[in-house]
Amino acid sequence: MHSEAELKKSKTSVHPIKSQASMKSTTDHFGSKSMSRVKVRRASYGYGAVPGIRPVERTSQLGIDFKRPPLMFLNTYQLDPKPSFHLANVKSMIEEMLDEHFDGHKYNVQESTGLTIRLANELMRKLKNLYNRYRIIAIVTIGQKRAQSYYNSIAFIWDYERDAYVNTQREVSSAFIQVTVLGIYLD
Repeated sequence: MHSEAELKKSKTSVHPIKSQASMKSTTDHFGSKSMSRVKVRRASYGYGAVPGIRPVERTSQLGIDFKRPPLMFLNTYQLDPKPSFHLANVKSMIEEMLDEHFDGHKYNVQESTGLTIRLANELMRKLKNLYNRYRIIAIVTIGQKRAQSYYNSIAFIWDYERDAYVNTQREVSSAFIQVTVLGIYLD
């Protein structure tokens, strides 16, 4: 009739009935009686249909007796910076460099561009020696004073506990300079 694999795959199982008397009369969709000698019923999973057998909880799978505390591991790598980005030290370093290089500066297109590159490189070199686990970003801007406005803004998403920035500006008779240094901690 049906193979055993087909019976396992189907959602209903087929069981033969031994006598005609025990077969209940069923009607199909058209109202006539079924003359089938097999009774169709829903498949059962487990031993729910067998009398005298009931499912029992298996305590060995629950593991109540062998409950262990969760293991806690300590981090083996450095989470916080040892020398944190100290704003006062960085600001004083920038002020010293501006006193040395920018006092008495006359704006000139060729000299000013060279000065910005020199200041940014020197700042980055000094700060990288002090803070080895920080990414240092130095932004140096020099502009000529011509009765005009200058607006500069920065926006970022960062870790406010470890990251910081310093912003300094200064003016002389013919030019202004703005130095922004960002220290971003590398995890």
